[in-house]
Amino acid sequence: MKILEKIIKESISNNKYKRGIKEVKSNIKGSKLLILSNTVNSKDKRFIETQASEYNVPIYYLQENSVKLGRLFNKSYRISSVSLKNIQDEDIKELMQNQ
Repeated sequence: MKILEKIIKESISNNKYKRGIKEVKSNIKGSKLLILSNTVNSKDKRFIETQASEYNVPIYYLQENSVKLGRLFNKSYRISSVSLKNIQDEDIKELMQNQ
């Protein structure tokens, strides 16, 4: 979880992320990593997975709900999905190995 927190902190400081289903759906192509909470409905999840595989974007499945993902971003509201654009490849590999 520490690597995820590091990645999120860097994305926030660089302002290189999009949050929410609609934003993530429209920004998959330019993303380096997608984070999905377990509260994303199956229809949206299938769409995101299909698009992510088409553009070779890895998906990190957070085993927590959208409230926890919102807290990781220091927000007082729920965030079900996030698209990160500016993170290092080493951080992505480390995070995906820990999944």
